[in-house]
Amino acid sequence: MKTQFVALLLLFLCAGMVHAAEDLVERVENSARSWLELVDQERYSDSWSASSSQLTQNKTELEWLESIKVVRTPLGAMVNRYIATAAQAESLSGLPDGEYIVLQFYTTFVVKGLAMETITLAKQPDDSWLVADYEIK
Repeated sequence: MKTQFVALLLLFLCAGMVHAAEDLVERVENSARSWLELVDQERYSDSWSASSSQLTQNKTELEWLESIKVVRTPLGAMVNRYIATAAQAESLSGLPDGEYIVLQFYTTFVVKGLAMETITLAKQPDDSWLVADYEIK
C-alpha cells in the first residue's frame, strides 16, 4: 500500500512537472510570436526595442535595421509559421551564460517559400522571455 502511494505521488509530481514545462514553452512561444509579428510587419525599430539586452548590446539599432532588412526583404511577406523544435540551454555560443530557450519555426514566405527561423529567447529578471538572437535560413 505504501509503495503504491509513493508511486502515485511520484506520478502526480511528474505530471505536474510536464504541465509546467508545457506552460513554459507556450509562454515563450507566445513571446517569440509577438516579436516575430513586429518583424513581419516591418516594424524593425520596435523589434529591436522589444529585444533583450543580449541583442541590443551586440548590435546598435542602426546595425539591427540594416541587417534585418537585408535578411527579410527578399523573402516577401510571411504566409505561415509552424513551430518545429524547442530546447533549453544555459550556455550558447556568442551569448553570456544564462537561461535560454531556442525555438525553431518552419516559415513560408511569398517569395522565398520555406525557411527555418531560429529565435533564441533569454529569461529576464522579471521572469519574462525576450529575444536574444534571430537567424533565418
